[in-house]
Amino acid sequence: MPRTLYADDVVFMYAARDEAAYADYGTTVVGWGGAHTLERVRRYEALGIHATGTMWCLTAGAEALHADSDLREAVCRDIAGQPIRVPWLPDHVYEGTPSWFGCTNHPTFRAHVRAKVAGAMAGAAHGLHVDDHLGSAHPAFGQGGCFCDFCMREFREWLQAHVKPELLSEAGVTSFEDFDYRVLVRRYATTRETYCEIQDEIPLHQAFVDCQLQLAAENTRQLGALASEIVARPVTLSANTCLPHLEHVVVTPHLTYLVGEVAHYAPEGTGRLIEAVRAYRMAEAIGKPLAATAAGWDWAYVKEHNSECLVRLWIALGYACGQRLMAPHRMWCFTPEKGTHWYDGPTEAYAPLYRFVRRHPDLFNACRTVGPLVPPVDIPSSFETVQARRMLESALADGAPHPLEAETDVWVFPRERTDGAAVIHVINLAYGQEVDAVAPQARVTISVPGSIYQRSFARATVYSYDAEPLDIGVDCGADRDLTLMIPVQRLWSVIELR
Repeated sequence: MPRTLYADDVVFMYAARDEAAYADYGTTVVGWGGAHTLERVRRYEALGIHATGTMWCLTAGAEALHADSDLREAVCRDIAGQPIRVPWLPDHVYEGTPSWFGCTNHPTFRAHVRAKVAGAMAGAAHGLHVDDHLGSAHPAFGQGGCFCDFCMREFREWLQAHVKPELLSEAGVTSFEDFDYRVLVRRYATTRETYCEIQDEIPLHQAFVDCQLQLAAENTRQLGALASEIVARPVTLSANTCLPHLEHVVVTPHLTYLVGEVAHYAPEGTGRLIEAVRAYRMAEAIGKPLAATAAGWDWAYVKEHNSECLVRLWIALGYACGQRLMAPHRMWCFTPEKGTHWYDGPTEAYAPLYRFVRRHPDLFNACRTVGPLVPPVDIPSSFETVQARRMLESALADGAPHPLEAETDVWVFPRERTDGAAVIHVINLAYGQEVDAVAPQARVTISVPGSIYQRSFARATVYSYDAEPLDIGVDCGADRDLTLMIPVQRLWSVIELR
């Protein structure tokens, strides 16, 4: 069976221009592809790196669309029949032809993406990563489509397979046999702009979204199966799952692990990092490990402001939550003004954190969350309906879970290894955005309720990526409440209890 992601993995997003960087970081996985040739796959194997190929279901690309009339026909269309442009690719234009969403339910575009899988797996990579796996489902809930003939046929067949009196009543019909959803929609909206304003009020809209999400998930599953067929062995399958957005969880049962964008709200410093914690906790609840990157606008902010310390906090937070932030070696940036550009993070700023993880695998592997952030267990096994997705969202929000806190601006993440050892991550959020630095805090007291570990400890060792290990004492109260004191808390500490 193909490997999964391990807690001490160091994941590169894209292939490195200079492969010496892999050794600098201790890289174990290239998650977003780039190993499309046999020569590169073999080099990765020699380096002990899990190599993946990649393709996307977003668009055929402006140049291909300009050159191929069949691909131009196979794009997502709004209720007026007009093609829908990908809003975050405003600069991807070829001789006046923009980048339109490809329709993943259209036979021509489906053939196109399958050809891209063949190209991605030509080097016998160990896995396939599918970018923009939502395909036509993204316009369905956010961009005003797709209302092409093929999507309407798929939705009609979906309604026939899921027919219920309430759906018939909502549509105002007695049968879905000859049903054309466009006729119903045009009673409410005849332009994309109007449709996007009132789509939630249009009958069957949520059923339409559910249908499109299920089709997107099945398309991704099929692409993974095709990748395995091409190389004649099982391969890993990942997709750009932008947690905690609920639409992205539909595909997760088909994936080996998750590789996706998680917003970190860089312009607000550490003010909204709890959102990243929620994304990591969602992945743990679903049971699929996550290798994350920040959003394109996050990296654009980091590049503009040289916010290296802020990114180090992001790295620490990912591992503290049992997940991982991909190494900031080459990150996609986006702003409406600049369009697509790139952040090439300096190795000396980030590699020490990743090398620390690789040096101490026992602090990360085979651990689970304990304490207030322990994920709910009573969640659906499938997320194909809006009801199931909302059930997941409700379960995750129940009790407004938050990291433990120590002193001021210190988050505490208790974890437990399967062998019973206890590990506590401590992150210092005393971050100054103007100076891009974390202020060290002296004599930080960590308190952990006895109900979390339910046993006593005598000693502890504090590990940090930027300091030698330090043994400290442990005070266990009558109820096994733990109290520890870290002499100096810099950015990130990991405490192992014995």
